[in-house]
Amino acid sequence: MRWVERAEPQVLRRCISDLLALSALPAMWNTSDATQIADSVAAALIPILDAEVVYLSVPGDYREAIEVIRSAVSIPATAMESLRTELRRAAAAPSESVGTLNYHAGAGSMRFAAIPIGFRKAAWLLAASRHPHFPSDAQRFLLGAAANEATLGLLRQRAEASERRLLSVIERAPDFIGVASLEGIPQSINPAGLKLVGLGGIEEAWEHTILDFVAPHERPRLQTAWQTVIEHGAWSGEVMFRHFGSGDSIPFLVDWFRIDDPRTGQPIHLATVSRDLREQKRLEKSLQNMNEQLERRVDERTRQLAAVNDRLNAEMVERRRSQIKQHALQLELAHASRLGVAGEMAATIAHELNQPLTAVANSMSAARRLLTADRNTVHDIIVEAEEQIVRAAQIIRRLRDFVSGTKAEKRLEELHPMIEEALALALTGSGVQDVKVDIQFDKRPIRVFADKIQIQQVVVNLVRNAIEAMSDAPRKALRISTALLDVDTVEIAVSDNGPGVAEEMLGNLFEPFHSTKHDGMGLGLSICRTIVEAHGGELSYDPLFSEGATFRLTLRTLNGKDDDIVG
Repeated sequence: MRWVERAEPQVLRRCISDLLALSALPAMWNTSDATQIADSVAAALIPILDAEVVYLSVPGDYREAIEVIRSAVSIPATAMESLRTELRRAAAAPSESVGTLNYHAGAGSMRFAAIPIGFRKAAWLLAASRHPHFPSDAQRFLLGAAANEATLGLLRQRAEASERRLLSVIERAPDFIGVASLEGIPQSINPAGLKLVGLGGIEEAWEHTILDFVAPHERPRLQTAWQTVIEHGAWSGEVMFRHFGSGDSIPFLVDWFRIDDPRTGQPIHLATVSRDLREQKRLEKSLQNMNEQLERRVDERTRQLAAVNDRLNAEMVERRRSQIKQHALQLELAHASRLGVAGEMAATIAHELNQPLTAVANSMSAARRLLTADRNTVHDIIVEAEEQIVRAAQIIRRLRDFVSGTKAEKRLEELHPMIEEALALALTGSGVQDVKVDIQFDKRPIRVFADKIQIQQVVVNLVRNAIEAMSDAPRKALRISTALLDVDTVEIAVSDNGPGVAEEMLGNLFEPFHSTKHDGMGLGLSICRTIVEAHGGELSYDPLFSEGATFRLTLRTLNGKDDDIVG
């Protein structure tokens, strides 16, 4: 500071006076915020430096930024914005600088001096004057002194604000927060901590040591933890505190740590943040009780379900046994039923064989008459008789299988050729020469899964019944037709123009031993329905509106479904 040696006495006296004025500013900042501190520094520098403008800028980080402009004269708003821009440009200099502002009010330009303020980011104190020799050495010295005062004041204000916020948090914290000396004498405890242990104020705590705050059986353990904190800096664990009023033990989760002097690094205090665990313990106990109740309910429900499962398994076993017994009984009943109708079968055989044997007798009689006349015709008649005898044998075998419960020999058959063969058999013999036969087959080829002999026997029976029904009719018309009802079902219809079935016979038409013919046995239609139903179809009677009758039977088709054939 060589300028001091060269300075005139009055300059030094004024400089000393100005320094005293600056040093008095902190006394005014006890209740001031950061902006007020910065404004008071700027206001003081206007007369001290004989400046036109003083500018102080502190950038914000997590706090609000500070920007203060003080001027010796009133500046219009529009001019103030221009001045603010120039001041910011000047304050952006990387170090302490002196320069000229482009802004000027009135005649001449303003020179400025800028001093950095000691914050981590760029903070500046800048003064500007129209005096051509601004700043003098004394003015730069005073500007630096003001920058130091502003730095200390702002740092102190921030520290005090942080301390107040921290104290506010501690005062409102629900946990036990306390500070003690290294000797274990309490120095401060927050209100919640005092209330948790039953103390009325910090004065009562001063009469005890930290060992008095815990239950007697915890004190040896706490002495060991105390030594650990002093030596290693921290300790944590669950400790039972003592309530000074009731003497009750209170579980706390203790975080105990050492506070060191930031300058020397030496231990100076012990501190703790301890959380009351009573509510947590209560919730844990409640949760444990709930878990135990749930486990008991699960065990009980499991036993119930196991018992139900055992009963269900026993019922399933018993039901299976019952089903086996029932099935065996059904087989026995079916066999008994078949044996019971053995007599009926004997009559059935006589009825069914009557037709082929009659044809054989007729053929043999014709052969006898033609034996001397036409040997070729005789040969054909004998072949026909042989076929009828084979057919009679097949009928006997089928009836035997029915009585014994053997399944029918079902195969994939072309329906129309099968019906044509049956029709040829039915039209053999006397009484058919004057019958006009009308065949109306569905134009599509139809395949069925059936026992050919049994289905042909049904068709033969229906056709011969129709012929016999038309014996007294002046005009005999027989029609046999097929039609696909749907993709899975075909209908075969045999119609005649006879007198039809008497109304009193309709209720028992398909029952055994009920015949529409005076010399009939009443078994033909019954057997036909049994055969058709065994093939999964239906046999029904449909009286024509004007005359005659129609018998309709349905069978399952297998067009394009060879893989679905079931025996």
